[in-house]
Amino acid sequence: MSVTGRKFLTSINWPVVSSVLSKHTEITGSLAAFRKGYEESERQLSQLKEADRAIDFEHYRRVLKNKDIVDKLEKIALAQKIVKVDLADQLKTIS
Repeated sequence: MSVTGRKFLTSINWPVVSSVLSKHTEITGSLAAFRKGYEESERQLSQLKEADRAIDFEHYRRVLKNKDIVDKLEKIALAQKIVKVDLADQLKTIS
């Protein structure tokens, strides 16, 4: 999620929203489920960002017979670039 979207979701005053919509239990339940899902997604995202993503290509060279495959995959993996996408335009469209 983009920084703008994350800022928007963290700026929501959930207790106020819940109290205003307290008579609408279905909406309140849906919002609570959304908030819980969002917080779980944020937790998983932070875990993935901290996870070690290094691939031990030497291990695969020792294990596999076809070492050319490992070389090709290593070349592809090292050529990968992380691309950041600005979702501000999509968020403007949604809101």
